Amino acid sequence: MRPPPLPPFGIRAVWTVLTAFPSGPWVVASLVAELVAVGWYLHAVGVLRSRGRTWPATRTAAFMVGVFCVALAWQSGIPVYAGSIFSIHIIQHLLLMSVAPILFALSSPVTLAMQTTTRARKVAALRLLHGRTVRTLTHPLVSGAGNYGLMFWFFLDGGIVVSMAHPAMMDAVNCLFLFFGCLVWWPVLSVDYLGRRRYLPPVRLLLGLSGMPFDTVLAISLLAGGASTSIAPTMYTLTSVQEGAAVFWIFAMNIAALGSILPARQWLAGERRKSGRNDDVLDQRAVVRNESRYGWWGTEVPIEADGTMRVPWSTAEPDTGRVG
Repeated sequence: MRPPPLPPFGIRAVWTVLTAFPSGPWVVASLVAELVAVGWYLHAVGVLRSRGRTWPATRTAAFMVGVFCVALAWQSGIPVYAGSIFSIHIIQHLLLMSVAPILFALSSPVTLAMQTTTRARKVAALRLLHGRTVRTLTHPLVSGAGNYGLMFWFFLDGGIVVSMAHPAMMDAVNCLFLFFGCLVWWPVLSVDYLGRRRYLPPVRLLLGLSGMPFDTVLAISLLAGGASTSIAPTMYTLTSVQEGAAVFWIFAMNIAALGSILPARQWLAGERRKSGRNDDVLDQRAVVRNESRYGWWGTEVPIEADGTMRVPWSTAEPDTGRVG
């Protein structure tokens, strides 16, 4: 059953999309999972506070907004209109594979769990998180191939048509988008220590920006009619597909740029600290030079370019043999 047509783009159209609630078992199940996640996170933060420890409010806010983005993608009118308006379908997938994963990574739920759980559960969790499976999944080549391979199959190879024809499959694909999005963004932004691998800020910045070429290729392919034989004839008009491709290109570029700000700032901060340490070393050498310019014999001590002092063997005046 197709939803009622939307009014022209504006506040009324946005309000209609946000207030048109879907139905089905997946909507209920995902809503329960979201409420459980929110309850656990707030409870864990409360446990830390009861122990006299603090948890950054920005991380809590990031987790709450991330859950809200997932709720928008699954419990609002976005999935209702995703089957008839390609731009709305694009927004749904951007929420699941980019926006929510970035916010979840910033909220560092694994670190929170490690600080509030029992020792036995912590040991078991660390074995899992540092095991071979997690190390393999969080490798940039594996997570990137899964994320962008799924995306290209879905939008360019008819995956969207097959998935939309089977609601259970569509729900599974949406979960995979969220899963691979988290795998892509977790090593870039999160302080959680997963897979025994923690990249330096320059590498994390490169990983955050590495998806831009793939997003560009996908957007250009859709704009050029790459999905005209799979998506447009059966579900959307070609104009709708091209509008959605433009929306995807603009938002994907901006989301990737915003998600890369944190590692860029960390990189610059590290360079400033390194520069400060080098300046301190140079200042200490300058002090040593100034204090050691003259020896006890009262003559100037030559200082080499590497900072070492060359002391003459004798500075006494030659004996002239004259007495009185």
